[in-house]
Amino acid sequence: MSAKSLLETTYNTRDLGGHRTADGRITLFDRIYRSDRQENPSSNDIDTLISKSINTIIDLRTDWEIEQKPSGFAGLEGFDYHNYSVLEGSGIPDAVEAVPGSYIDIACEKNMKAVFETIAGSEGGVMYNCAAGKDRTGVVTAILLMLCGVPDDEIIADYMVTKECNRERFELIHQRWPELNMDIVIPRESFMADFLKLFKERFGSAEGYFKGIGVSKENVEKIKEKLLSY
Repeated sequence: MSAKSLLETTYNTRDLGGHRTADGRITLFDRIYRSDRQENPSSNDIDTLISKSINTIIDLRTDWEIEQKPSGFAGLEGFDYHNYSVLEGSGIPDAVEAVPGSYIDIACEKNMKAVFETIAGSEGGVMYNCAAGKDRTGVVTAILLMLCGVPDDEIIADYMVTKECNRERFELIHQRWPELNMDIVIPRESFMADFLKLFKERFGSAEGYFKGIGVSKENVEKIKEKLLSY
């Protein structure tokens, strides 16, 4: 898994394609991208997304975050921009031990149903983002990959690529807020591993999760069809 962003103006834009599933299939490329925020996409970035038919943008940030750093795709011709505010994950948990539980809280936010329904209903490809592409984006990614049957170790490995992609961002955060406990901020394997354990204890499976938040079976199948060939 490459630690290089697919866009030249972001740190952490990556493809959900290329993951092997438990039944031996490979998730499809250029269908769904995960990303950090996109404030000022370059003409090259815009051309890249258009050429891949990635035209639905889902921004998971809060109103306050967007006021501070607006998305460059909001109102941009050729793109269908949606903002579904997810409050959990916009701040930093109180302790390292609280991170996996905060990921469960992200999964249970009321706007998550709209996030997945928008992915299901999009005509082309989708790119979703939060601020750093780490927590809220990481949770959405984990659920999508679980739905496709990607093994836990592969989901954890994908999550950890964010540590490399955001290395410069993490250094800047530490310089700006030296009192901040970076052990809470920087991804570690246990964060995602413990989240996956808690998720399965609570929902049983990705399908159980979608049923619990009210996403129809039809839309669940549409999501799978975006990432899997049959």
